[in-house]
Amino acid sequence: MRVFNLIWSGQAASLIGTAMTTFGIGVWVFTRTGSPTAFATLILAGSLPGLLTLPFAGVLVDRWDRRLVMLLSDTAAAVVPLTVLTLNSAGMLRLWHVYVLVAVGSVFKAFQFPAFSALVPQLVSKDDLGRANSRESVAEAGGMVFGDLLGGALYGVLGLNGLLLIDLGTFCVALSTTLHSYRLRPAIPPVRAKDAPPRRMRADMAEGWRFIRQRSGLLGLLVFFAFYNLMMEVALVLLAPLVLSSNPPSTLGAVNAAGAVGMIVVSGVMSFTRQPRRLVRAVLAVAVLHGVLLLVMGVGHAAPLLLAVGMFGVLGGYAVTNSATTTLWQRKTPTGLQGRVFSVRRLLAWSADPVAFALAGPVAAYVGTPLADAGGPLPDTVVRLTGTGTSGGIAMVFLLSGVLLTGVVAATCLLRSVRRLERELPDADEPEPAVSAAAP
Repeated sequence: MRVFNLIWSGQAASLIGTAMTTFGIGVWVFTRTGSPTAFATLILAGSLPGLLTLPFAGVLVDRWDRRLVMLLSDTAAAVVPLTVLTLNSAGMLRLWHVYVLVAVGSVFKAFQFPAFSALVPQLVSKDDLGRANSRESVAEAGGMVFGDLLGGALYGVLGLNGLLLIDLGTFCVALSTTLHSYRLRPAIPPVRAKDAPPRRMRADMAEGWRFIRQRSGLLGLLVFFAFYNLMMEVALVLLAPLVLSSNPPSTLGAVNAAGAVGMIVVSGVMSFTRQPRRLVRAVLAVAVLHGVLLLVMGVGHAAPLLLAVGMFGVLGGYAVTNSATTTLWQRKTPTGLQGRVFSVRRLLAWSADPVAFALAGPVAAYVGTPLADAGGPLPDTVVRLTGTGTSGGIAMVFLLSGVLLTGVVAATCLLRSVRRLERELPDADEPEPAVSAAAP
């Protein structure tokens, strides 16, 4: 895993730098506008363009050298902090500049996930896929934790420009490690035959979806994750108002930190151990655990310790799920199709976020709060568990999400194609990656 570890280390550093810049730009926008709407627009600008770019990105990842895609993506994405730094230093930075540049950056970063995920099976053996994917989770969690911590600590000292300079430095680290990997492993097997006839972009985009649709087990698993993510995000997006309704902001920081620590700890352990033999079974077991944790957090929302424990388990469970599902899809998808297939998979997974963001508030206000009312349709014993008012309505959303998620898991277990996916769908018939002479 020498080449993988080299590239991974550069990407991990870049994730921390990007998180610091994200934090700094968010603070800059809010301090100048004081508008939650402006802040929400920033989040939308940083997510929606990349989401819409994924199908196109997946096609190019399968047509080009995947390391080259990562190099081009990192180089283009570095233009964004460089431009923001230049404009801010000249006193010319405006809000619309930030929106446009963040949107451009999300487009370029959309190439990173399918490129790196599809590159991993070309760098490591099948036996090492689980550990490699777990280290990806460590990098993502580390970016969240250290990016926010360093961003918060350094913004007051260095300002936005200082954070942007650090981000540019981490981009240089990512570029240098990827370039250095060519010395250790100069050749990677092509994913597309040189004599293959040229195809239209639209046909290549459709092929990723067609591959999934023709395999009922993978399609069923994808539908499961669409509902799974929706149930989880509808509840978790309300965590901040749930905590802040009866606690100071420092408590929210502690709860979020507990979740990030859970993801780092579990990912770290998995990166040095073997994954479960039955990956689908592990994913469904984690989903059941998440359903139980949502119930516990809804009932115990007045106790910050229970919320912290719940978030530790939720994000720790995500580490297992992310690693297991990525490994499963890598094993079942031919290398030449992985860019397109992974883009479709991520597109549907990310699509749950804006839907959840749109639903969470109205569900809490018009469903959760009336159900938690003392004169509502539920028994008084249930109302006593959640409490009343706004916090009671949000707690009720946690309870409903936990129950619905458990139902989704039960329905998925009835699907033979998903339950027996690993046995009935053979692994993709791809050669093992060649071992470089420079590798140990």
